[in-house]
Amino acid sequence: MNNQELFRLFKDSKLAQVAKPLSKVLRGNQSGPTHQIIYTPKSSAIRSNFGIKTALPKQIGFSHIVYNDIDNATSMPDVEKYSGSFYNRIKFQEMNIPVRTEHNTNPLFKSEQTLTPKKAKDVNSSNEDSVSFGLNLKSSTPNKAVKKLLKKNSQFYNQYKEFMLKNYPDKLVSNGARNEHKLVHEFLNTSQDFKKAKSGLLSQKSNRIQGTGGFSYLQKGRLTNTPNGIKYAAMAPGRIIDSRDAAIGGFIASINDNNSLQRNYTKNFPGKHQRQFVIPFQVTDAEVSNSGKVRLEANGVQSGPWSSGLGENSSLYKPTNNNVRGASERMATDMKQFSALLSVLEQPAKA
Repeated sequence: MNNQELFRLFKDSKLAQVAKPLSKVLRGNQSGPTHQIIYTPKSSAIRSNFGIKTALPKQIGFSHIVYNDIDNATSMPDVEKYSGSFYNRIKFQEMNIPVRTEHNTNPLFKSEQTLTPKKAKDVNSSNEDSVSFGLNLKSSTPNKAVKKLLKKNSQFYNQYKEFMLKNYPDKLVSNGARNEHKLVHEFLNTSQDFKKAKSGLLSQKSNRIQGTGGFSYLQKGRLTNTPNGIKYAAMAPGRIIDSRDAAIGGFIASINDNNSLQRNYTKNFPGKHQRQFVIPFQVTDAEVSNSGKVRLEANGVQSGPWSSGLGENSSLYKPTNNNVRGASERMATDMKQFSALLSVLEQPAKA
């Protein structure tokens, strides 16, 4: 690899384009899409500060910005460029892929889950005997919040044993007491030293993503027409980063085993790194979870022109078959060839 190729690789890499964030609070949770990004074109940045009570540098008004405060005591709120998740959402919407949500009803239609309860107590009325209810936690509470609560109560196990020894010594001796969750719930209600999670009006709101969270508004089964005809599949360029993972449109997608030809080509090409090759993929499925995480699945496609025109070594490592097929298709073809060979061998020799 010469200096020019190394410079081009560094120029297109993440190290040369992404600056170190000032604070994690500015960019928020990276696992889900967000709308808290302000578009600052050059024409608007000249005559507007976008509501921030301070003058912005001229270099900021060319892209997208995020900030934590409109104003503070020093009149210097933290502002930085951040357009990564915005362009990831734009690139994903250009693929025209409908998003799927598992175990989630449509919030636009009336149902028991979409109705607002009259009282906050009615939300957990059926789980009043559960341990999570005694801790003021919900079933959708992230593990990070649960671990933070357990760190505040490091003596929970010793206090619970003292409670059992004082009130239920017979159940303490027997292994595997029945309905132990009810005993833990009783201990949480009677104990005054245990620090529970704070419960208020803000904690009653749902932290789940409603629908697709604005990530995509396409409907499944909708016909996509292009100047070249009807579009049957969503094609997107990507880079292979692992044996079963690929970077497509700013997301990590799981790929099937039918890209072995592409993977072997990029891995064994002399003088090139595997991630330098931009390869087409067919995105088959996209799912948004309740926490906002996006999961993609993709398949390998026909090799096409991606393996040609790579310089002086373009004649090396040519694919033996341009059609990258699945394991079942390859097995069926091999069986046909094997049966044809057997039929030739079984024919009697002519006298």
